[in-house]
Amino acid sequence: ATSYGGTISTHSPEGVDKMKPVKDRRIKVHFTADTAAAMLWNFKPQQRDINLVPGETALAFYTAKNPSDVPVVGVSTYNVVPYEAGQYFNKIQCFCFEEQQLNPHEE
Repeated sequence: ATSYGGTISTHSPEGVDKMKPVKDRRIKVHFTADTAAAMLWNFKPQQRDINLVPGETALAFYTAKNPSDVPVVGVSTYNVVPYEAGQYFNKIQCFCFEEQQLNPHEE
């Protein structure tokens, strides 16, 4: 899959077992969330940063809420910066792989 800027590899969960962490170096992954002006959702990461070693599997969670009185369907995209880092990220599963519908006031 190609993101807005950085390119992310996507793999099935079976390949995760073969990944080997690089234990002598830690990196910080910072999460942000923006929505289009017409999107009525409140959207934010549940954690701002995750510190991990390259090759380590980590989970990140986001919260979305539809504060309107009508159902709203959204599609998320993702971006990795600096762009050169995108090749080192492997997305295994993501809500951004498919449309999400939130009913009125659903979170």
